[in-house]
Parts: sequence; C-alpha cells; structure tokens
Amino acid sequence: MPKPVRLRSLTRGEQRVLRTKLKDLALSVRVHQRYRIIDEVRRGRGVVEAAERVGCHFTVAYDWVRRFNVSGWTTFERVANPGGRPPILKAAQLRELVDVALSSPTERGLPFSAWSVPKLATYCRERRLLPPVTDEWVRRLLRREGLTAQRVRTWKTSHDPAFDRKKNASGGSIVGAPCGQR
Repeated sequence: MPKPVRLRSLTRGEQRVLRTKLKDLALSVRVHQRYRIIDEVRRGRGVVEAAERVGCHFTVAYDWVRRFNVSGWTTFERVANPGGRPPILKAAQLRELVDVALSSPTERGLPFSAWSVPKLATYCRERRLLPPVTDEWVRRLLRREGLTAQRVRTWKTSHDPAFDRKKNASGGSIVGAPCGQR
C-alpha cells in the first residue's frame, strides 16, 4: 500500500496559476495531466482516485504530488532530458572499436584470422574498450559506422594436383550418389 501523501495548501498565486494552466490548450497532454492531478487532490479526492480520473498510474500521481509539495510549479513543465539519453559510448571509444574491427586478429596476437561480432565484443570488453554491452549492440554500432560482418567462406585444400579438377567436376551435389560413395 502506498504511503499516504497529503497535498500542502496552495497559495493564492499557485491557485491562480492552476486555474490558468487548466484552461491552457497549448500544454502537452502530460503537463496538463500533472496540473489536473493537483486540482483533483486539492478538491478532496485521494491520490489514487485522482489518478484514475486523470488517467495515469497512481505512482505517477503520488510522485507529482510530492514534487509539488517540495518545489511548487517549477518542475511541472520541465522536460526530463532535453537532449535525450546521454551517449553510452564516447567518440574515442567508438573510434577504437572501429580500429579494432578493421585490424586483423592475428596482428593482436589472437589465434583466429577473422573477427566475428561476438569475438570482437568479447575482446573489447576484456580490454575495457567498451562498457558492458551486448553483441547485438556492438553489431548495431558497427553497422552505423558502415561496417558489416561478412560471412567468411573457407575451402578445404588438398595436396592432390588434380584437386581443383575433381572439385569442379563433382558439381557440389551428392543427392543422387549411392550410399557408400558419400
């Protein structure tokens, strides 16, 4: 059960602001909802009932009543993150990731010849070049930088001088071959 929250009494100036904001059609729906929560609670309704009437979750209503009690109207129209979410990766880290992806794993002393996204992500995490992120996130970063993981085809080779002729003659199909010759 949520802890009971009581709305402090509004000053005359705050009541005036509330009346004008409730009539203001230029406000976003969320901001208008915040003012309505305070108005409903001021009229004597409980916070949960006010939240139901306004159409928001009761925890949101409790949060806005608490914020109003502390700072009045100052935070009601403030955007949470005006620039959006801060970047997780710095530009230098991204450059380092691209440099590692463009280099050969053998140059870095690793026992394989080509990077896969999971191997690249693991290598970068072990050397703390990246924060703890998923392989898919690394794949998206590389794609955004214009790099895509290429499928590497490896062919078996033989010391037989006629290997190329035999390989091309078979056509690569063994569907019709007898059971003993597969």
